Amino acid sequence: MNEHVIHALALVGFAVTTLLTPVSGAPGQAAADRPRVVSVSSVAPEKNQELSSLIAEIRRQTDAFVILSGGASRMREDHQRQLLAMFEALALVAKTGRRIGVGDGGTQAGIMEAAGLARRASGNAFPLIGVAPAREIPPLGNTPADPNHSHLIAVDNPSAPVKDSWGSETETMYWLFGALAAGRPSVAVVANGGGVTLTEVEFNVRAGRPIILIEGSGRAADALVSLLRKTPVSDPDIVGLRQRAEKAGLTRRPELFTIVPLQGGASSLRDAIGAAIRGK
Repeated sequence: MNEHVIHALALVGFAVTTLLTPVSGAPGQAAADRPRVVSVSSVAPEKNQELSSLIAEIRRQTDAFVILSGGASRMREDHQRQLLAMFEALALVAKTGRRIGVGDGGTQAGIMEAAGLARRASGNAFPLIGVAPAREIPPLGNTPADPNHSHLIAVDNPSAPVKDSWGSETETMYWLFGALAAGRPSVAVVANGGGVTLTEVEFNVRAGRPIILIEGSGRAADALVSLLRKTPVSDPDIVGLRQRAEKAGLTRRPELFTIVPLQGGASSLRDAIGAAIRGK
């Protein structure tokens, strides 16, 4: 089962009301308030005129870019609650006057849903762009898209497996995020996550982008923390992800990584994001 679906299942029956104050009428928000959907082929996305116009539009609105990677699955409920609350940091950064744009996977689950709630609570103070495989989200698929994103990029990859195309969008996602961040400061935030998250970390390392790891969020994030600190791990899931990360050399540039503890809360994540994008 792909990690996006696992995220959704993990959140069934779990309200994120501790994160942010709900906005009245949000559950029934009008279609006009929902994400603008752009359909893109993974083949030569740079030739898509609608996407090119979107890139130019978002770059006019922003001067720094934040990429979210991972999820919130297979966590204790109290730890999950702590993690999701950390993403109020996005609204806090926007309140400092920084014109940030944020990119993620766009589904209504885990840290992506938390980012959408942060945007909504901030009065839509920053654009939030989700990128997902077209086959997995409506109308073709069954994984719900987050309604609080400003944009949703539905990627059609002709070579993607028919039954599970998660990860087939990653190359297009990072081409897009690279175009949005070109010549400007950017930072990636990694929480939890699995194999797809490790692939995304590789894209960020290749780009020389600062990466914030949420220590204590489990799985891929903690696997990378253990590699950087050279500490042993016993959780079988983390052991396997650490082996994959080590084989891929994901920590070959340790200077790119900053570790923020789960217990640090939204203010610690805000400070880490601010430090990464300040003055660049």
